[in-house]
Amino acid sequence: MSLRKLFSIAEYDDERIKVLEQKSYSEAGILIALLAFIDLVVRGIFMDRPLSEWVLSLILVVTYIIYVFIRQSFMKITKDHLLEKEEKRKNNIEEYSFLVTFFFYVLWKKVIQDTSLIPSGVYDWTLSILVFIVLAAIMYGLSIIISKAFQKNT
Repeated sequence: MSLRKLFSIAEYDDERIKVLEQKSYSEAGILIALLAFIDLVVRGIFMDRPLSEWVLSLILVVTYIIYVFIRQSFMKITKDHLLEKEEKRKNNIEEYSFLVTFFFYVLWKKVIQDTSLIPSGVYDWTLSILVFIVLAAIMYGLSIIISKAFQKNT
């Protein structure tokens, strides 16, 4: 038995039935994962219960995430497989600019302000969000300008 067959859900000839069955399975899986995640958040974080009470929910959420990742990898429906070359490049630019923005935000908070990374108080939250937005806009703009400059050179 191949791994592809192991992870398949339906074996019908009619495409409509196959799609409807897969849709119902996916909706049920999302609902179960959502309920497990809500249980994990409520019991684990808000109620501060011991690990033995919410570990099963954690296992369910992690299992769901791993299964979806494996399923998408075998079906080749991940972001890298579906996007065109130009879209992949644009997404890479956005990801790198976000990482650089986060690096500069951490640098600003820790070195320049010498404060904790997590803001405290409304003023500090507002200032941190505004600084992050400004840094993100600057970094994204710079990354677009740099990528267009490299396109002209090639």
